Amino acid sequence: MSKEKVSARAWIIVSIVWIGYVVVNLANFSIGIMMPDIQAELALTVTQTGWLSASSWILKALFSIPIALLLSRFNAKNIIQAVFAIVSVGLLLQGFAQNFVMLFLGRALVYGVAAAILAPLAVVKIKLIPKERMAGINGIENFTGPLGQVLGTAVVPFIIATMGTWRNTMILMGILAIIVTVVWSVCCKKEDGMSEANTTGKAQKVQFLAPLKEACSHRTVWLLALGWWGTGLIWNAMYSYWPTFVQESYGIGTEVSGVILGILPIASIIGSLTSPKIADKIGYDKPMIFIWGFILPVAYFCMMITSSIPLLCVAVFVAGYGAYAFVPIAFTSIYKIKGISPQAVSIGMAMIFTTNGVGGALGGTLSASLSQSMGLEGALKVCCLFPLIFGILTLFLPETGRKAAEKEAMKG
Repeated sequence: MSKEKVSARAWIIVSIVWIGYVVVNLANFSIGIMMPDIQAELALTVTQTGWLSASSWILKALFSIPIALLLSRFNAKNIIQAVFAIVSVGLLLQGFAQNFVMLFLGRALVYGVAAAILAPLAVVKIKLIPKERMAGINGIENFTGPLGQVLGTAVVPFIIATMGTWRNTMILMGILAIIVTVVWSVCCKKEDGMSEANTTGKAQKVQFLAPLKEACSHRTVWLLALGWWGTGLIWNAMYSYWPTFVQESYGIGTEVSGVILGILPIASIIGSLTSPKIADKIGYDKPMIFIWGFILPVAYFCMMITSSIPLLCVAVFVAGYGAYAFVPIAFTSIYKIKGISPQAVSIGMAMIFTTNGVGGALGGTLSASLSQSMGLEGALKVCCLFPLIFGILTLFLPETGRKAAEKEAMKG
């Protein structure tokens, strides 16, 4: 069955948002690299640095659904443009920050809105991308997150060395965000972000929560949202505390553990790009979603029980691959819900972003809390179990793969 091609214009429009999203993740994941200099210059306490680290997860949880709800009243193009403008201001504010309040406010502006930018983009994609191409497009889209993570840890040190200070680096990112804002406003047309729900007067106010109600009426959305947070929890727990664990337990230094942990986002990039092709090849989506809920606990647990560098690299690769392999396919399953509106698709994605944000925040706080009673090793091993929630719940997803679509077409 031949697939309709994605137009060059569609590629350009979605790529603009993806580039902006990479910039956001670059700034987010480089905070660890910048933190020693920031802490020394602004005299931050350990508590303040902890809040800066956790803020992106918390703000993702708080703002994802409200921003997606704006699609009931506003054009998706304008929402994305406003998000990029706010991101630009937030990045520049961090670059010029003179105290913790300015720094935190800058991060709040960036990550309070940027975390939800992929939700309004869903409306634009539904307009421009053929449905049978959506999984592949989502695979490319979801690899921008780990790409920003890789660049944030591997490339930012060189950027700081070139720019001279962390401030100049943050200002440079702000300028890049401004450029993205301008290019988006020029390239994306108003009709690309139009939704059927754009009405006026009282009807508009009544319908403001309609997409949320519609999204909540679909089992697929609930199964994904209620299970997804467990994968975010272990991801952040391991990223935050695993280097400390292997140093204390096996004497593996931060230089080596950092390189090993760097495999995680690289494997995630590979997972995002290859899993949609595998799902299309075998003709089934569901196995490529739920299976990782059972593989991830094993992979993360293996990272805890060996000091062998080769075995650790293998375990980290499997964990990183699995952490993102299901993402584009699971998101696409929302697009494939029969009769669902673009606005409800956006809300469904926002619900997942919300619970994932909660899970990520818990990854740091729960690990710290449990470690007080059972030690860091015990705390991380407990956290390894949480992806099972995702695996069990997604067993009840409907099949939406190629073969299911072909059977449906034959019936019709």
